[in-house]
Amino acid sequence: MPEVTFHARSLRAIGQDLESKGINQFNLKSSKYGYLVHAVGAPKGGLLQSLGRNIGVSTDEKNHAPARFIYSLETIDQLDDRGRAKRGVGEKLPDFFSLSQCLRAIGAVIDAKRGQLVELSRNTEVDSIPSIVVRYLTLNGSYVSEEHAAPALYDRSVHLYKSRRSESDASDDAMQRSH
Repeated sequence: MPEVTFHARSLRAIGQDLESKGINQFNLKSSKYGYLVHAVGAPKGGLLQSLGRNIGVSTDEKNHAPARFIYSLETIDQLDDRGRAKRGVGEKLPDFFSLSQCLRAIGAVIDAKRGQLVELSRNTEVDSIPSIVVRYLTLNGSYVSEEHAAPALYDRSVHLYKSRRSESDASDDAMQRSH
């Protein structure tokens, strides 16, 4: 049975969008309609433009008001398609420390446990190892809260990349043998 990848795919797409906005500290809450992201602090750069709908306040550098974004399931599909198109160009390795890869790794952990994401937060503190705190609901109805440090997420991202590569290599070999 193939591994479920709903959270991994969704969180990676959101991570790519947040990266493009220069946002690396945020709180994310899940709902049956998608995700609500509340950026902590001011994002880098000027106007925020993407498929994630900005429901927040000004993004002026002088105004440190937090921005809020709603990511519907349809928006996530569009972001994922856009990200997939970019990933198809070139054969360079992904940045395993990037926000999108870290969120993908968190999503893969939740998917592997067949959990349902409730919320997560990434708030980097000075002189500390960046981490992501995640809270999810298990199949038996229990809430689990975990903290995942950047080095562990890096290892998980590399593992996901290698397993995806070995799967695609195996399918390429099977296609070549059938011809």
